[in-house]
Order: sequence, then C-alpha cells, then structure tokens
Amino acid sequence: MSASVIQKKPISIWLVFSFLVASLSIYGMYNVFLDGQEASYGVSREVSWGILIIGYSFLVGISAGAAIVGSLAHVFKVEAFHVMSKRVALVSLAALVGAFFIIFWELAGPYQLQTLRLLKYYMNFEITSPIWWMVTLYMIELPLLAIEVYFLVSKKHESAFFASLIGLFLGVIAYSTLAFVFASNATRPLWHNTSFSLFFIISATTAGAAIVLIMIFMSGRGDKLKINVMALSKMLFLGLCLMFFVNTWNVLLNTYGAQSELAKTMLLFVGDGPLAFNFYYLEIGLGIILPIILLAMGGFKSPFLSASAGILMIIGMFFSRFDTIVGGQLLSRPHTHMDFILHTYHVSGSELSIFIGGLGVSGLVFFLGEKYIDLEEETH
Repeated sequence: MSASVIQKKPISIWLVFSFLVASLSIYGMYNVFLDGQEASYGVSREVSWGILIIGYSFLVGISAGAAIVGSLAHVFKVEAFHVMSKRVALVSLAALVGAFFIIFWELAGPYQLQTLRLLKYYMNFEITSPIWWMVTLYMIELPLLAIEVYFLVSKKHESAFFASLIGLFLGVIAYSTLAFVFASNATRPLWHNTSFSLFFIISATTAGAAIVLIMIFMSGRGDKLKINVMALSKMLFLGLCLMFFVNTWNVLLNTYGAQSELAKTMLLFVGDGPLAFNFYYLEIGLGIILPIILLAMGGFKSPFLSASAGILMIIGMFFSRFDTIVGGQLLSRPHTHMDFILHTYHVSGSELSIFIGGLGVSGLVFFLGEKYIDLEEETH
C-alpha cells in the first residue's frame, strides 16, 4: 500500500471528506428532478452558460495541465519533472471524471434520457461542429488516461510512454477545441479572438505546475525534492508572467476605440463594471500578482511559498474562467442601431451545489486511487 500524498491525516479521512463534498450535489440534483433546469439554475436565454460550464472548463483545464506536466517526465524524460508522476496522471483522470459529472447535469437530467440524446446527436457526425469534435476527443481521452495510469502502476514504461504521448496530444487539442467552442461564436466579441485558445493552454500548463507543487508540499517531501520544487516553481513563475502579459495586452487593445462592441464589453472588467472586482482583485491580484510575489520571495526554493502560490493561481484560474465565460454573455445589442443591454447572472444554489459536488467527485476518484493503487516510485 502506498503512502498518501497527504501525510498528516489517514487517507480514509480524505475519502470521507470527498464523499461529503460530492454529496452536496444531491441538493441540486433533487431540484433538477423536481422542478427542472429552468427553475433550478440561474441561467437565462441571454446568459445561457453559467457556473456549470465554468466548472467543466475549469476541471478539464486542470486535467489538461496535469497531462502536460506529466508528459514532461514520461515523454520528454525531463528528470526535474519526474516527481509524483503517477499521481499527476491520476489527477488528470480524476479532474476529467469530475468535469464529466458537472457537464452531465448542465446538459440535462437522466430522466430526459440524456445519454440517448447525446448518442443521437453524436451519431449525426456533425464534423463541422466544434462541440462534436470536443466530445469526440474527450470520449477518447477519458479511457486513455485510465490506461495510462494502469501502465504507470504496472511499470510498463514503454506502453506508458505512448499512452502519455497520445494523452498529451489529445489533452492539448481537446482543451483548445473547448476554447474554440467559445471563440467560434462571432456574436460574442470577447471570445472571438485568436488569443482565446492560447490563453486556455497557457493557464492550464501553469495550473499543472501548481498542482504538483501543492502535492509535493502536502506530502512533506519538499526538503528532499528541492531540485523538483525549483524547476516547477520556475515553470509556474513563467506561466504566471505569460498570463499577466496576455491579460494586459487584451485590456489595452480591446479598450482602444471606445465605440466598438468589444470595447463596450471590456468596460465590464474595468472601472466600476460588474466584473471589475473579480478581474482586478481575484483574477489578477490574487491569482497572478500575489503568486509571482510569493515565488520571488521564496527564491523558487520554498515548498510552502511555492505551494501557496500554486493554490492562489488555481483559485485565480477559476475566476478567470468565470469572468471570461460570463462576461462574454452579459452585454448584447439586438440590432446595430439599438443601445447595448446589460444582462445579469446570479449563481443559484442548485448550480453551486452541483459544481462543488463535481470537485468532490474528482477528490473521490483521486483518493480512491491513493488508497488502492501503489503510487510510490516518483523520486529519481
């Protein structure tokens, strides 16, 4: 039996905790069964994608980031990243399972035979649809991640190499295709730009480094893995700087020319716009600037400061997805000669419970793996 990545408490406690978090989703599921989605969720015709889509995007980003960092060890043989490698693959799988749980309840309840509806839609082979390709890629990636974990645990290194290589390719393509689902919508100027997919991949890769740093600290092995901490901290620092760079230029370029629809949309994020607090303090301040300061203070050597920076980065990444996905829908102009209409979106209790429950589902998958799979091998 392998030792848990979290040394301070028995793994059974974390399993129970994850189960309790996952069970919070019962509230939202009950309401959906009883009253339907329209009455249970805070979305509307104008703002049709809410926190469940955001949660799905967030978790598949975690999955893609973990796959990218894991590939640095398994595919590119970078020794500095060959730490917690089995657990990194397990995180990628667990996050994707949680994402599927969330998106299932966003689409509809099982009483509407959602699975059959999905199969009917999928079998139409709408290959010009970005959503069709996203579904296809993730349908392949989920079992592939499970196979990769099996090969790693079985020490079938050659097979794990090919599984990780394919997983890296599919993870990046699938996540960028998810970004394309948004970016292909020409009626949403905030999404419809070439940097959208690139920013998704940059933030996912940065989150992958953050996750490994958090696991190293929680395992109590930070002092023994100084080289790994430094390499991952530098990777996290670089990713944060790139995210700040992209955000800065997006604001400057998109607010230039105040009469454009995109510039009007960007006013949601600056000044006293409804998303300004999220953008300035949670996405940029908490999620980018403060982690950069913490990493610099620790000289890329402190497991505690690097893990703290990683936690803040992941929180900021969630608010980045929230601001971007919600912000792209809040402003509309039905006709070119009409004034802009500002819509509102408030997260309902049902949506929030299912989102939190999805995080619990991811935790359950991960800690079940911790309990029943031998994950020890990662120090080289």
